[in-house]
Amino acid sequence: MTKSGPDGRLPRVVAIGFNKCGTRSFAELFRKAGHSVIHHKVRDRWPVPRRIGKIMQENLAAGRKVFDSVEDYTFYCDLIYATKSSTFDGASAYREILRDYPDTIFILNLRDREQWITSRLRHGHGEFAKREMAARGLSSMDELTDQWRTEWDAHLADVRGFMADHPAQYIEFDLDSDKAEDLVARLPDYRLNAEDFHDIGRTRGRQMGWLKRKAKKFIAHNRPRFLR
Repeated sequence: MTKSGPDGRLPRVVAIGFNKCGTRSFAELFRKAGHSVIHHKVRDRWPVPRRIGKIMQENLAAGRKVFDSVEDYTFYCDLIYATKSSTFDGASAYREILRDYPDTIFILNLRDREQWITSRLRHGHGEFAKREMAARGLSSMDELTDQWRTEWDAHLADVRGFMADHPAQYIEFDLDSDKAEDLVARLPDYRLNAEDFHDIGRTRGRQMGWLKRKAKKFIAHNRPRFLR
């Protein structure tokens, strides 16, 4: 059973799978249980929220603790920070997270790899893939998806190998086969409710009219991005 730390707080829970692997669903599960949550954006600055991936990247580069300035949260997910010139995924910093916060619990959220790639290609009506190609200096989608496959396989192997020595702090959750009830049972002190876990991302991809779809695509590809 999970135990609170010396200050009475529950250990942080960090999802270290990739984006487009149910992160919105996990965030809502913890949020509805009353926990403070960071899902990609940290909405503590106005008018532009900060990106958790950028915060982590800058903290690591400066020798600070990984979550310096955002330590007062319980659940963290969707840790990627991608611009047209660089891409960084905070999920890769699980060793440093455990170094800085030894009681952290990790969730490796995953799904079928090829479906994940398809979802990433569609993300932001293709804008995310376009941005990733630019950041990596690639000229074709085939090159991009090959890199994503390699990164997926390497990340899963590395995480599983490293966390084999920390089984009590590691949960692997496959969106295609695992049940929310099992996840809730592994984290009893967080008082999560399995009924609050919904497949939000795929629901948001429901059919819409062609005009609305075209408008959303235009906005996704052309709106200014002030990435903090």
